[in-house]
Amino acid sequence: MPIPSRSRKTSSIDGKRSDTLRNDWSFAHLKQRDTLWGPHGYHRYPAKFIPQLVRCIIEEYSNKGALVGDPFLGSATTGVEALRCERRVFGADINPVAALISRAKCAPVDPKRLERVCQSLFEELETLPRIGRRLLSKSEKDKILAIDIARASAEERFEYWFPVVHAQVLEQILELIIELRGEGIRTFFLCAFSNILRSCSIWLSGSTKPQKDLAKVLSDPVNAFYRQVRDMMRRNKFYWSELRTLYANPSAIIDQIHIGIHDARELPLHDEELDLLVTSPPYATCYQYLELHQLTQLWFERHGVLGAVRLRHHCIGGLSRVRSDDEESTGSPAADRAIRRLTNKCDGLNDQAVRRATIALKTYFQDMNSVIAEFSRVVGPRKSLVLVVGDSCKWSVKIPTSSALCEIADAHGFRLERRIVRRIPKRVLVSIRDRATGRFSSAGESDTQVYPEEDILIFRRAKSSIR
Repeated sequence: MPIPSRSRKTSSIDGKRSDTLRNDWSFAHLKQRDTLWGPHGYHRYPAKFIPQLVRCIIEEYSNKGALVGDPFLGSATTGVEALRCERRVFGADINPVAALISRAKCAPVDPKRLERVCQSLFEELETLPRIGRRLLSKSEKDKILAIDIARASAEERFEYWFPVVHAQVLEQILELIIELRGEGIRTFFLCAFSNILRSCSIWLSGSTKPQKDLAKVLSDPVNAFYRQVRDMMRRNKFYWSELRTLYANPSAIIDQIHIGIHDARELPLHDEELDLLVTSPPYATCYQYLELHQLTQLWFERHGVLGAVRLRHHCIGGLSRVRSDDEESTGSPAADRAIRRLTNKCDGLNDQAVRRATIALKTYFQDMNSVIAEFSRVVGPRKSLVLVVGDSCKWSVKIPTSSALCEIADAHGFRLERRIVRRIPKRVLVSIRDRATGRFSSAGESDTQVYPEEDILIFRRAKSSIR
């Protein structure tokens, strides 16, 4: 799909390299209010880019009016920062919930119009029952414990996460949102609704993984929605105000945004269309992000906002697409060596788990080979590809993701210009792993932090692509 063009403007980076790239890439000095400015704070999302990092890259490696792409868009940090830098945006994610959040974040809403809609919506909300903050009753706990969540149907999963009294009020709120006119307005409020679901469910507070907490104090849905919307309105006002200094009409920038549900291995772009591709692909041992948004998916499927998700086998590293040729290379000698070392870890006790990990890693790198081949097709000659990725550890074997992706990129016509090792501040390292198994675990059981550092890999595509 072609992206609307825009007249090209000159920039301070034209002609020679500027000094915008910094020596300190940890951004450890930033406060949460800095990294969650404006729409960046609309919705919680795991493993987000730091906006300041992306902004440095965009300003250094593209000009105003350029088309900046992120095929693993997540919650659109790249998209928002590209628009704030007067670039056009192409974003793709295989997760429908991520695409919805991204659209809400990127597209500003006229604050005056938003205030009018809110006033009408809040009047409707006043008619809904308030149940207050509350603990689960014994009968509610018993009902949850009777459900085998691993084998539960969609309806059982719904009853597992949401007590009936909360579900009834949430359903009324969602129906009011669906009736709103205007796609941008409706998406804004759907994003707000999505972000209150965890606090109104038994999902363990502070956990990115789906874990229940039967002792949790659940939020009142109406009050939670009020607070969320008011916060988003304030953030939208900041965003709108800044964009007004850059664009004559901030609402018109929607024509410079394309965000869709696409597979990174098959992007709806013309050959050599992107001026800059900057993304953080899935890590080799990362958790399945589709599971992290299951509450929103449950609600939106139930009410026809989103279609049913049957994408797990399509995700990078999906096990249902394992190649039949067990000897097939990943395309990276470094990855192949790590996979052989992992295979040698089979000791009789953990054979099955190690084999699963080996298959998953092999499929991951083969899939990333296909992804980078597609990047070679869509990135323009002598334009930049920037990958932010970290190494990991599985069964005491180091998985050299960064080096492996460098080898794969080189085979597809990308030349590494710069490799920056970025230390991740300890305050954001909320998860730790057991070094032997690679599993997430408690502090008392673990001996290594998850991704204490990551690499920023900056490539330049060759004059003509290698197919």
